[in-house]
Amino acid sequence: MVKAMIIDDEERATDVLRLMIEKFIPQIQQVFVCNHAKHAAAMIGEYQPDLVFLDIRMPHISGFDLLQQLPNKNFKVIFTTAYNEYAIQAIRFSAFDYLLKPIDVEELIQAVKRFTSSQEDVLHQQVLFDNMQQNIHATGNTDFRLALPSREGVHFLFPNEIIRCEAVGNYTRFFATTGRQYLSSKTLGEYDELLTPYHFIRCHKSHLVNKSFISFIDHDGFITLKDASRVEVSRRRKAEVLDALKH
Repeated sequence: MVKAMIIDDEERATDVLRLMIEKFIPQIQQVFVCNHAKHAAAMIGEYQPDLVFLDIRMPHISGFDLLQQLPNKNFKVIFTTAYNEYAIQAIRFSAFDYLLKPIDVEELIQAVKRFTSSQEDVLHQQVLFDNMQQNIHATGNTDFRLALPSREGVHFLFPNEIIRCEAVGNYTRFFATTGRQYLSSKTLGEYDELLTPYHFIRCHKSHLVNKSFISFIDHDGFITLKDASRVEVSRRRKAEVLDALKH
């Protein structure tokens, strides 16, 4: 039985989200609501939710500050916010989920599906939260550390430490400048969207490469990277890749 808690100072927002959960999310059998952030810590301790929908901006205390106060984070968090703000990138880099208000039903369903498929990650919530705090207080998003949840734990890489990423079914293999490889339990599509602003190029349905590490593209349609690896460029993406390399 999954128990969820909604923490938001706006009663209308909590009413709408609670009704959406009751109507469309059968995986969640109990929903608790907290409209006063100052009571949230005590309610979490009392009800022990598995999943918390947490508003970022609240009077007196932010959602981030509330989490900072909690000694035990044995639940997963989906952040909610009405603002497409800088903090969202820090959230995503730290493997947390978020929903933009007004919340879309399909986005809610997908977020809960991601929660149910990764409930074992609750063991790593503290290190993920610490990484998010570091990202939020970074001087710029180039200093964000990317959290890579895996079966053995969580690894952290800066974008400029990633040479390329390769799809392995619904997982993604990372190739780092240290020579090490990391297998993350997220899809390449998720990392494509996240890393494209950091000069990564999707050259093939199975490959995402860091432009900084490209040595050349040969006539056979392969990229050679500075670690001597070769990656195929799909025909339909070749013009896009060549154009990206001009900038």
